[in-house]
Amino acid sequence: MFVAVAVAAAATGLTLTLVPTASAVTTKADDFNGDGVADLVVATPEAPVGSYPAAGSVTVLYGSADGVSPARSATLTQNSAGVPGDAWSNELFGSTYATGDLDGDGYTDLVVGAPGERVPNSSSYGTLTILWGGANGLSGDGITIASPLATSQWDAEKDFGKKVVVADLDGDGTPQLAALSRNKLWVYDDLPGRTAPTGARYAENFNAYIEPRTLTAGDFTGAGRAQLVVTGPENCDGTTGGCQHTGVYTWGADSLDEVWLTDPASGTADATEAPTVAAAAGDVDHDGYADLVTGHIPASAAAAGEYSDAAGFVHVRYGSPEGLGAHRTATLDQNTAGVPGSNEPGDNFGASLAVGDVTGDGYADVAVGVPGEAVGTVAQTGGAALLKGTATGLTGAGAQAFYQTTSGVPGAAEADDWFGSAVRIADVDGNGAADLAIAAKGEDVFAGSTRDGGDWVLRGSATGLTTTGAISFSERAFGFTYPNAEFGSVLGS
Repeated sequence: MFVAVAVAAAATGLTLTLVPTASAVTTKADDFNGDGVADLVVATPEAPVGSYPAAGSVTVLYGSADGVSPARSATLTQNSAGVPGDAWSNELFGSTYATGDLDGDGYTDLVVGAPGERVPNSSSYGTLTILWGGANGLSGDGITIASPLATSQWDAEKDFGKKVVVADLDGDGTPQLAALSRNKLWVYDDLPGRTAPTGARYAENFNAYIEPRTLTAGDFTGAGRAQLVVTGPENCDGTTGGCQHTGVYTWGADSLDEVWLTDPASGTADATEAPTVAAAAGDVDHDGYADLVTGHIPASAAAAGEYSDAAGFVHVRYGSPEGLGAHRTATLDQNTAGVPGSNEPGDNFGASLAVGDVTGDGYADVAVGVPGEAVGTVAQTGGAALLKGTATGLTGAGAQAFYQTTSGVPGAAEADDWFGSAVRIADVDGNGAADLAIAAKGEDVFAGSTRDGGDWVLRGSATGLTTTGAISFSERAFGFTYPNAEFGSVLGS
């Protein structure tokens, strides 16, 4: 049997979409309708809504034993039934999202950031929207959270909700919400009764010295609660090329407890710390402690175009009771034994990251986006690699790489596709081996456009990713006809 879920208003040109009714309530990650199979969200913050450019949208593809399909989907905007607010220009709804069961009902909920939304009667910008999961998928009665500074007559907030995570930060069994703004970290308490909070529990002010860019969470110390990790460039006087901030924040009795971590160097002669452009967490070595995986693209004055001219690398800080990286770390790139390819300028290996168990063996694997990879003579067509977790940690052994030229992968490699610009791991067919979603924000779909965007899903298996049953979809599959909006370019925070 099929039931309707919330759909966008007629102004968006959408038609009714249907999703299967769930058979049982579960607490599986990313499972909005409780059927035991993860669902996939692809977000398009640049999507127009009616006459409003860059208002933004999120498209939910409901998982099944057959995986995901546009036929089992719903696209939501701020003009959709049950979604609070109104779509407006440059709100960028869908710039980031996170998932988790915030109300404890057994269904995963969706938190969507709109960092460009103007808060009414305020000088602040940015909101979070929470859409509640249920037996019929994501539904109405959502709530909006604005920055605690939005009610101040003295202060104003910019870019609130530019990054968001959902994790159990206080160890009470119910996850909490944390969000970044332009220069602050906001951490919220439980959300009782699906009610928007009037204020945050904790706030970390980075002032003008640190620009927070990534936010992730994991139980890195085995304490039974997650810690937050914030990374971003730091203003360090006298440091050639600047330096980077990586802070670990733990829920404390009266404030956030903070530990700063040393960042890896770029490998250049002056040992400049390499900017962190992506972060993800998971238990790569299956020892009970989450590990922090970060992607680093060294800065360069010669950089031009969409991405840096650097090759890029991935750094792992392994969790332990003494903290991240207290006992061991690892750095991998395309020159690491077993990793396909080689370090080349502009590859941007590590520009996007996702962590999850693709092989179903209990060890988290790491998907690495390589959006600047050249394939043959095709520049910046992009690729994605899978590095496999083992008892000794992340290695290049058995690593895989996929491009649009790989047999079984739909599409064709074209310049500036940026295949791998975003990645996400989720078990959308429920077989115990997680699948990989890959975005290519530069994919061409319409004549005369260059940044229409598209997404691919590769199936997981006991031996790794397989192209058997691989699918791809662009906005055309959902009835949209807007060019250059980078459809599906956001696959998380």
